[in-house]
Amino acid sequence: MRRTFAALLGCLLTLTANWAWAADGSAQFSGGSTPLSSSLPDLGGPAYAMVTKFDEMQIGRMEMNELRDMNMILEDPEVTDYLQQLGSQLAAQSGLENQAFTYMALREPVVNAFATFGGFICINTGLILLTKDEGQLASVMAHETGHVVQRHMARMVQAESRMSLATLAGLLAAILIGAASGAGGQAMEGAVAMSQAIALQQSINFTRSQEIEADEVGIHLMAGAGFDPLEMASFFEELSREVGLAEGQIPALLQDHPVTADRVATSRAHAAQLPRAPLQPESLSYAFIKERVRVLVTPAEARPEQYYVALRANRLLTPAERYGEALLQMENGQGAKAVQTLSELRSTYPQLTMLYAALGQALAASGQLDAALDLFQRSSELFPRNVPLTVRYAETLLQASQPQQAHQILLDLFNNVDPSPPQIRLTAVAASAAGDSGDAYYYMAQYDLAGGNLPLANQQLELALASPNLSTIQRARFRAQLEEVRGWLREQQQSRRGMTAGR
Repeated sequence: MRRTFAALLGCLLTLTANWAWAADGSAQFSGGSTPLSSSLPDLGGPAYAMVTKFDEMQIGRMEMNELRDMNMILEDPEVTDYLQQLGSQLAAQSGLENQAFTYMALREPVVNAFATFGGFICINTGLILLTKDEGQLASVMAHETGHVVQRHMARMVQAESRMSLATLAGLLAAILIGAASGAGGQAMEGAVAMSQAIALQQSINFTRSQEIEADEVGIHLMAGAGFDPLEMASFFEELSREVGLAEGQIPALLQDHPVTADRVATSRAHAAQLPRAPLQPESLSYAFIKERVRVLVTPAEARPEQYYVALRANRLLTPAERYGEALLQMENGQGAKAVQTLSELRSTYPQLTMLYAALGQALAASGQLDAALDLFQRSSELFPRNVPLTVRYAETLLQASQPQQAHQILLDLFNNVDPSPPQIRLTAVAASAAGDSGDAYYYMAQYDLAGGNLPLANQQLELALASPNLSTIQRARFRAQLEEVRGWLREQQQSRRGMTAGR
């Protein structure tokens, strides 16, 4: 059922990113190497005014919250940080300074990726493991980033103007829940009105054109970021074989279009028109992250350690494979072996922060808690405000019953780097452990805001203000945030009344 659900989810959200065409016009990137084709729609007109960026962000947050509740998001600081950095290189070429782009991995073996409302881009772990180099991974991420750049999701709402934002969010949630329940199409038929199902079916006719549009945008993003734009067409050919195998598992209502020879040829033609720029070397992190993903998503009953045993029987392990093996040793109570391997790797690759984080965890796992804390402190001085390293340091401080220091370093990170929901939640946990109930409620409110849950955030902020021993600064910050949340709630209520009156 998990494979069927992933295929359905990816198809649905790819579908929401590929609805109807808007008026013809032109688009141009300030960060790209050449202007985009005039065949792309003009996104500056009034047609998109009805869907605000705030609306898109709220819907996207609600969707991500659904996935998080179903434990589908791979909440790993190292993997998330890598994907965010790689995606940000691509997104920077769009020239869209007011558009947020958030990249994350899903715990799904199906080879798939999708973009949805609010700039959220999800890459299945099955796709990460299928890629052979960083350029292939970047090509998929660039394509999905293209959907966001072209505001395909907002164009979908414009094309189906009778569908309110609340209805759209409910539709997406209903299909997610129906698929997760195992009932598949029957649950969808019960949750989705037939008129909406017909609209979904009709929209599939536009998918191929919209996919080609996202290809073109993605190719420009890749070229501008220093990746070979021809990687997209090459990887499409590999993906087409995978899609061909999985196609039968996707319900007919949401059947996706396979990659065609025409699409591959079009992608190559666009790439060939771009000036050839010096390509950036593949980052060292790619191979290590790929092995980390392999270890994190392979279930224990599949005996993931046998993967490395089989490799060792034929050849020496690569440094990245040794890293993956060390992660498994840590999990299996062989902390001393992991410490030895990770120490050697850190000496060889002193620029890879994930090795410092893993070594600190291995030291703690082997009972050397003081050595782990010493390593984390020195590492945080070398790489200040590195998100994965700071998170692992805070986790180890909590393990060592030092919640005040964990709270302090997490607050510094929160105030200087855009936090992920798991990072926000850890900050709340540290605040609670440190005895600061006001901050604990406040950061849980931030966690709820990150999930698009305004009513629950409102409740958490009220509890924060009611907490004892608040400082003047805390009280002012909590009250200002509460007023902002209440303003958003009022806007939502007015929007709903307006939609109801217009029907």
